[in-house]
Amino acid sequence: MDEFNKITSADYKYIESIVGSSDISSSEEELITHSRDASTIGWHKPDIVVWPESKVEVAEILKYASRRRIPVTPWGAGSSLSGNPVPIYGGIVLDMKKMNEIVGVRERDFQVVVQPGVNYDRLNKFLSKIGLFFPPDPGSSSICTIGGMVANNASGMRAVHYGVTRDFVLKLEAVLPSGEVISVGSNAIKSSSGYDLLGLFVGSEGTLGVFTEVTLKLRPLPRNTATFVAYFKSTKGAAEAVSEIITSNLRPAALEFLDRQTILAINRFKKLNLIECEAMLLAEFHGDEIASSMTRAIDICKKHDFLTVWSAEDDKTKERLWEGRKGAYSALVQSNTLPLIGDVAVPISKFADLVEAVYTLSKQYSLSLACVGHAGDGNLHTMIFGDRNNPEEWAKAFRLNEEIVFLALSMGGVSSAEHGIGSEKKKFMAKEHGRALSVMRDIKRLIDPYNIMNPGKMFE
Repeated sequence: MDEFNKITSADYKYIESIVGSSDISSSEEELITHSRDASTIGWHKPDIVVWPESKVEVAEILKYASRRRIPVTPWGAGSSLSGNPVPIYGGIVLDMKKMNEIVGVRERDFQVVVQPGVNYDRLNKFLSKIGLFFPPDPGSSSICTIGGMVANNASGMRAVHYGVTRDFVLKLEAVLPSGEVISVGSNAIKSSSGYDLLGLFVGSEGTLGVFTEVTLKLRPLPRNTATFVAYFKSTKGAAEAVSEIITSNLRPAALEFLDRQTILAINRFKKLNLIECEAMLLAEFHGDEIASSMTRAIDICKKHDFLTVWSAEDDKTKERLWEGRKGAYSALVQSNTLPLIGDVAVPISKFADLVEAVYTLSKQYSLSLACVGHAGDGNLHTMIFGDRNNPEEWAKAFRLNEEIVFLALSMGGVSSAEHGIGSEKKKFMAKEHGRALSVMRDIKRLIDPYNIMNPGKMFE
């Protein structure tokens, strides 16, 4: 285990001299606020919380922390579901919310430059005025930050059509643990120059440095959109329809799977009046030929234990449907005990098999669960409901979650599709990556020799 130093009064005074008294705190309220995310790993308080306002301040803090062997954990919005921003070794939390400037838009290049603390929804509201948007659309879009999305390679409902965050990051300014500021990537759309350091930093979960500026690629807002809901008599039918829609090259902008538990929760807390059947698909198409795409997709649904279909005719109704989908997690939490959340992905041809196997496993463990996910790219979120006050049952929930991860890996999938590894899923990294994991560790040691950057994440 690495040996880290606790923050002393001298450390506090030195960092305060860098950022000013209003941008540093050791109050109990701030320490608790920055001690956990939405995962199950529990509370880990930092020693201090710092709100830098420039890359110069970030560089000076990291340089000092490296010299003093003090752990540093970057913090976006704290909305992670895998323990990514939790400071499990204490030290400094760098809350990036004050670095929230939209630096500039290169409209002719379809690019925007932002600081890491910019909120996703705020950015897209700004971009909509010029007919552009940043597509990934995570469920936490109302609170998540661009820095957190890049650190986690976040995605969401539109990833099936547009891609994940990594596909939109062109350039990064990052501060290394040594305090050195580097720039990776470029403003060009493509490059064959050198190692892909940009790809290395995206998804690194704050273990290699702190982002201080991000250049994103944008897309034009779609002129035409169409949304429909298809209801099914079985989860298997809905899952099989997903696979056929995708393999038919229809390219939906979003294709979401929701099971009965999820539908019931959304109806109860979002008042949507969805048909309470075994499963439903929520689909959206963008483009100039959406009518024919919708018709073909609905025809495919009708072949798979289909119940009925309903199309959203106006923008307000569409917005309510997507708000309901984004609120699925919170609705399920309000309807049940706080669940253990899974996030796996498999090849699309295996999606139906994964869904059926998950329900079979839950019956074997005598535990209820809900399944919801970005079905169009094979991404399934499982929410396992177990009594956290019952150690035996909660341990059983963790064993079920592990079996689901290993099942996904056996199908050629991944242990995390968009929530990241953090501290919750690092135990699966060796199984997933094999000997390549040692290369990752070597890179980490090279860039962060004292392991001060978000220690305890990604690697055992």
